[in-house]
Amino acid sequence: MFADEHGEPLDRSVVFRAVRAGAKRAGLPWAGLHTLRHTCASILFRRGLNPKQVQAWLGHHAASLPLDVYIHLLDDDLPDPSPVVRTPH
Repeated sequence: MFADEHGEPLDRSVVFRAVRAGAKRAGLPWAGLHTLRHTCASILFRRGLNPKQVQAWLGHHAASLPLDVYIHLLDDDLPDPSPVVRTPH
């Protein structure tokens, strides 16, 4: 997921420590690698990417997974769920 200056993958524990240190410096109580995935997904959806595109970015096996996992991040974009009032013909 992250590479060093030679293009070699960094050890997960090194990346995790760096993310936690950055979160601490930013005054955040906690952040991890999954936090970065949530942030990436929310940014991609906000930019108008569709679930298939977000799937490709995040490496999920199906486009339904980003919807199932991350769509709650966009609650303010969802339409009002109140029932539609139908008038008789």
